[in-house]
Amino acid sequence: MRSDSKKYTLLGFLTILIWGTSAVFTRNLSTNIGAYTSAALVNLIGGAVVLVNQLMRREGLEEVRQLSYKCWFICGFFFVLYTALSYISMGMVESDEAVVTLVLIRFLWPLFTLIFTIPILGAKASLWLVGGVGVSMAGIVVVKLGENLFDFSSFAQNLFTGSDIPGYVLGFLSAVSWGLYTNLIKKYVGTRKVDGVGIYMILTGIVLGGIALFADEPRQFSASLLGQILYAGVVVGSVANTFWGLAIKKGNMLLVVLVSNFLPIISSIITSCMLGVGITIPILVGSVLVVVGTLWSKTCFKVFE
Repeated sequence: MRSDSKKYTLLGFLTILIWGTSAVFTRNLSTNIGAYTSAALVNLIGGAVVLVNQLMRREGLEEVRQLSYKCWFICGFFFVLYTALSYISMGMVESDEAVVTLVLIRFLWPLFTLIFTIPILGAKASLWLVGGVGVSMAGIVVVKLGENLFDFSSFAQNLFTGSDIPGYVLGFLSAVSWGLYTNLIKKYVGTRKVDGVGIYMILTGIVLGGIALFADEPRQFSASLLGQILYAGVVVGSVANTFWGLAIKKGNMLLVVLVSNFLPIISSIITSCMLGVGITIPILVGSVLVVVGTLWSKTCFKVFE
């Protein structure tokens, strides 16, 4: 592997680690500032950085103008929906243990991205896809139930009741939204260099900021939280996406994509450590099942690009 290729491949690995930390900051910002306020600020900052970078490089602006109104409306809708649900769901779950479960639920998006290639992009998959989906869902159940997994008397009660369930549902819908957005972007944007994500982020900030004006949110700003806003907006929202693009184009793409499949495991471990929850056997087993289910699902497609 050439030295330049190794450098860009390492940028891809760094991106995966950055994405792995994002859940904790989303959690902190949602609970201390408010879901709508923090999401608006993060996206306004991140979107501004993306657009300034594009203007300085004069890259893709003409291609952005060529995007159809259907693309702007439909893709923009799912981008805003994904962002809002991600922050709201993180603010709804009560315990740090529930955050780890929610992280895995949100990282079902690669699985939904695969599933939605069937109706949106016309991909074909075998019936074994159902097995892959089942394994991933089993991983969520293992993490949710923890040590009570084999306590069959309380299985259904623990799984479907509790104050964290609404947050889990919204996290599930956020994963579905990103799966739809990813496929629709591929359908409408195709091979264009720029997909308008900077503008989507700005629009998301404006929409959620407008909602925040009428929402009763804590908005307990501090130097630490302002730093987290900058990290989420600049590092996670802009720098990481830039690094990812460079890794895919100039690094070892196959290796980077392979490692990215293990993001549920990486993120659950990082989240558990940062929150002080502890890495338990159910968390590890559940994370591995989510990854195995996704990898299994990929093998079920006859044609997938």
